[in-house]
Parts: sequence; structure tokens; C-alpha cells
Amino acid sequence: MQRSALLRAELDDAVAGMTPAARAVFEDIQGRDEDAEPNLPEDFHALTPIERTSVIGAAKLLKDLAEAETAEDADDQKQPEGVSRLERQLWIGSVLISLAFLIAVGGILVRVYNAPTMPDPADAVVTTPDEVTRFLAAHVPPPQRGAEPPVFIPTGLYIESIEFSGPYTVEVSGNIWQRYANQVPQDLTKGVLLPEAQEQPTLTEVYRVRQGNDELIGWSFHTTLREQFDYRKYPLGRHQIWLRMWHPDYERNVYLTPDLGAYTSLVPAALPGVDTDLVLENWDTQQSFFSYRTHRYNTHFGIPGYQAEQLHPELYYSIAVKRYLLSPLISRTIVPIVILINLFLVVLMIGRGSKRRENFGVRPAEVIFTGAAFFFAVLIAEISLRDEVQASGLVYIETLYVVTYFVILGVAVNSVLLVGQPNFILFRHHDNMWVRVLYWPVTFLTMLVITFLTFH
Repeated sequence: MQRSALLRAELDDAVAGMTPAARAVFEDIQGRDEDAEPNLPEDFHALTPIERTSVIGAAKLLKDLAEAETAEDADDQKQPEGVSRLERQLWIGSVLISLAFLIAVGGILVRVYNAPTMPDPADAVVTTPDEVTRFLAAHVPPPQRGAEPPVFIPTGLYIESIEFSGPYTVEVSGNIWQRYANQVPQDLTKGVLLPEAQEQPTLTEVYRVRQGNDELIGWSFHTTLREQFDYRKYPLGRHQIWLRMWHPDYERNVYLTPDLGAYTSLVPAALPGVDTDLVLENWDTQQSFFSYRTHRYNTHFGIPGYQAEQLHPELYYSIAVKRYLLSPLISRTIVPIVILINLFLVVLMIGRGSKRRENFGVRPAEVIFTGAAFFFAVLIAEISLRDEVQASGLVYIETLYVVTYFVILGVAVNSVLLVGQPNFILFRHHDNMWVRVLYWPVTFLTMLVITFLTFH
């Protein structure tokens, strides 16, 4: 421990043992200008011999403390030329390495954000009638003996509105239509069932026309869907909003097919079936497409003859969206970034010299209290993020909050060690320089490792 710290502790003990009268005289001596005449206060002669002795002893400790602090501060300032050159080199290396790590993190994020949107692996995307025919021929189970042959109902959608009303809740509205050929059984129910809707939408018929041998029926609809989205890569993750469709008489071997001829283009990037004026706050619509997914159920729904154990093809209409980054980056990173910068300023100000700590007001207690305030600020911001996302595990941007927690703890420990263990090898020769030059490289390296593991 430094001599100044020992003297200060001894002085505090001496003052604590004084009588009130002696303490008042000592405080008068302590408050005098160092350059003033060294005369004793008038009240000094009114003290008892024991009180005078305690005041004189404390005054001597005060003088020794001032000399020790001056010597230590001067010692700290006497850095040999080689050390100064080393510090410059370390600072240059710190800046360059930090920039390299930061650029690497930014490069990964830009590449991920600009990567092409891909359908869900479970989707068999269909854009031509031949693809539809081949898929259904391979996956429609053959009818049982004496059962009705498979019936295929062309179905189309036009989406006019989408809104996220919750992290896993989507409201969708638009138009849906179907074509019923003359050879379709006349008792067949007409309409569409959305099995993943919170409540089945009321289909409001808006038109019904005859087109050759087909009857075309169109409905308007509004539905609320509950879908599982992956937020692990938030805010760079992408969502695929889907409408899973059944025919109401699915037990009669009825299957839906996309009405591909109703669209001018079926290229997913051309957004077939999506209103060009569709508004989706903070999201960019990337693709829309029809696809099939196969499902196997563990029940026959109480329907005699329903082949539950077989794979059943189901029609999906999906819209892939990508989040705009500006809003979440500003709202979700501003708190940890500002706190990390402030913590770095604290690290720059703290050192072995007591004068320096007093001048900047960064004693260990103040650093710990400041760290506690920063901790609660980060915690509140993280809770707000969790309320918005409601993910089951950590999301990518949340790792920045976790890193900030560890930095807060590290700065507090560093401040305590500077006072408690000033001769520790990390502080002895370069006055906390290693902590300062490693602050940003370690922080950015941690984020680079997390970014790499998240997106690769």
C-alpha cells in the first residue's frame, strides 16, 4: 500500500480520537493556506497538554501526508522516454485494433442484412402449373376404394393490409377467391378455412360470376394470426408471414391449388398478391409466394376414414419481410453505447495518484455508485427490449447489454484494486495504462465473437 494511504488512515484515527475542542483547533489548522504564517491558532493555548499533543501530532501527520502525496504524484509524472514511447505505440495499436474489430462487426451485419431472402426450408415454392401438378401428384394420398376422387379448388389471395399487433400476432386483411368447376360436387362447401387464425374470419362475399365452366366467388376477409417468429437475430432477423389454408370439406379429399393464372407475375420479388400501397411500419416487404407444406396429424379429427397417419399437402401463401434497422439501432443501442463511453472516461480519470482521484472525484465509492446507476439504466432498457420482443432466449442485440454489465463490473473492480493494491503488476509502472488501452479492443472483440457465432 502507498505511504500516503497509510498516513491518511493514521490521520483519520488521530482525528477521531480528539476531543471536540482539539478537533476544532486542528480543523482551523487544516483549513489554513499552506503559504500562510505557521502560527498556531489562539484557541490552541486554551487546550490541555494532552489535547495540544494530539493536535501537534495530527498536524505533523497532515504535513507528512501532503509531502507523501506530492512525492507520489511527482513520481507518477516522471515517466521515462521509453515508457512514453511505449504508451504512444500502445494507444495507436489500441485504436487500430478497435477499428479493425468494429469494421469486422459492421461488415458481418451489412452482409447479413443485404443477403437475399430465402423461403422457409419447409416450403415447396410453386410458381408454375407444372410445379403444382408434380407436387400434388407426389403427395396427395390415393383415395380409398369407393371414396370420392380428389377435388382441386384453385384459390387466390390479394393482401391489402398487414399489421404486427404483438411480437407473435399479425393482423391480415384483403381478398380471397376460388374457382369451382361444374364437375365439382354441388354439395361441396364453398370457402376457405385458416386453421392458425385466432378466430375464423367472416368471409364477406363481394362478387360471384360465371366464367365459362367455372363459378368465381370472391370474399373480403380480416383475420388475426398467431405465428412463431424467430427473434434470436433481432434486429437483423427476418419474418415470413404465412396464411395456411384448408378447404372446409378437407375430409372429402379436397385440396386447394394456387390460382396462378390470376397474377401478372409469379416471381416472388415482384410481390404477387400484395397491394403496392401496403403499409407495414418499420418493415420492408421482400417476397410473396405460394407454397406447399406437408403435415401428418396424430388424430383423424373424429372423421371415419380420414387417413391421419399420411402426409397431407397444404397450401400456404407467404410474405417475407425485413426489418428497417435505423429505428431499433437508435432506440436499443443508445443506452449501452453511451454508458460504455462514460465508463471509458472513468477509466481514463482513475489512477494510482490520490491527488488525481480527488481532482476528478472518482474515488472507488463514487465509481461503485456510478456503476450501480449505470447498471439500473441498462437493466431498464433491457427490460423494455424484452417486453417488445418476448423471445424465449437472448436476442442478438441484447448481448450488448450483457457485455455492458461485465464492463460496469470490471471498471468497479479496477477502481477498488487501484486503491487496495496499487503495487499490483498491472498498475505499478504505467498507472492503469493497460486497462485503458485494452478497454475498447476487448469490448469490440467480444462483440465480434458474439456476432460471428450468431450469424455463422
